Amino acid sequence: MSRINCQLQLLFLVILLCIPSVSFAKEKLAVMELKAKGDAKQSIAEALSVEVRDAIHNQGDYEVLSKEDLAAIADRTRMRQSLGCDDTKCLIGFGQAIGTKYMVAGSVSKLGDTYSINLRLIDTEGKDAGVKNRASQKCECAEDELFDTAKVVAALVMGENKGKVSAPVEAAGQTETTKKPKPPPEPAVKTFTNSIGMKFVYIPPGTFLMGSSSDEPKRNWDETQHQVTFTKGFFMQTTEVTQGQWREITGENLSFFRKCGDECPVEMITWDEARQFIRLLNRHEKTDKYRLPTEAEWEYACRAGTTTAFSFGKCLDTEQAKFSGFPMPGCAKGEYRETTVPVGSFPPNAFGLYDMHGNVAELCEDWYGYYPEEPVTDPKGPPMSDFRISRGGGWSLTAEWCRCAHRSKVSPMATNKNIGFRVAGTP
Repeated sequence: MSRINCQLQLLFLVILLCIPSVSFAKEKLAVMELKAKGDAKQSIAEALSVEVRDAIHNQGDYEVLSKEDLAAIADRTRMRQSLGCDDTKCLIGFGQAIGTKYMVAGSVSKLGDTYSINLRLIDTEGKDAGVKNRASQKCECAEDELFDTAKVVAALVMGENKGKVSAPVEAAGQTETTKKPKPPPEPAVKTFTNSIGMKFVYIPPGTFLMGSSSDEPKRNWDETQHQVTFTKGFFMQTTEVTQGQWREITGENLSFFRKCGDECPVEMITWDEARQFIRLLNRHEKTDKYRLPTEAEWEYACRAGTTTAFSFGKCLDTEQAKFSGFPMPGCAKGEYRETTVPVGSFPPNAFGLYDMHGNVAELCEDWYGYYPEEPVTDPKGPPMSDFRISRGGGWSLTAEWCRCAHRSKVSPMATNKNIGFRVAGTP
């Protein structure tokens, strides 16, 4: 009997060895680099990205791409720019292109003494592609305590209840704080004029909807509407930088419309040259407060509390701004003067800023990238891209290009008769 059992066991072993092995491949998942927002440091965002990636990997359910793998695939597919994705539509497209089932994206922000870690899980496949789960936690804690919080949020966003939105929960060992940080003090002086005649006005902190609503005529796909909050105010030059101001600092004037005069906006300058002007201006004024505005600061200042396509309403006419005169749908056509005009020739917006629509488009500090969908605080744009941003349209462009939400991609080395800039300042 024992001999028969031995033979059966041997036969069973032979059968097992003859069965082809089956490999169960895990679905691929990519964790994008977390965005640092508010007062959070970029270095802590990078460290928490690693923590989230490791926490999901340790669950064992997915093949989690490393940061290096993700960069290599992005290079191979010529989608390096997509590494700065934050918009869901962009992340879905990126995930489909690189062959990942899921994408995890999010941010770490700091407001006062409170950190907040926010993650979302995005399914890239099928007709129901989109956000499948969200998780967030707040923590009034030191930086080194954030790593445990990141693990908790990673576990929540990858939980079993995919498809349901997770409500914000209490962080491990911490409770939701109700303490509101004190707003920064406003400067004693709300307007000033520097030594070369550049006038500035203070723009107070606040919250607004950046981008365009889905029913705005002529809107573009990259104008995803989202809430932006500024925790600190800033100064904005009331006009575009003039040819006279440019020559005062640089000693030259390369503008195409030099015959227009010193009070006309400077143009035909690159983004790099605008930055060099600001470096020289700071040296001239013995300060370090001057800079280009961020894209979000520019739109906030342009809107001046309005929500319409223009700070003047749904239409723009040539009595309000210098553009080609070709109007928005349903609006009246205007006169086309084939040149720039002196700054301040038209009425200002509610913040006291001139020529936010037309005359010349204005360079911003940011790299071009996709907008997020969730609320953000003190945004500074993506960490890298191939293009910078200009805003506001120009003298030869249609009203569509002059909308508050319109965005134009600009090569850092490009010059154009429609492009100039204005200067922002830190209080």
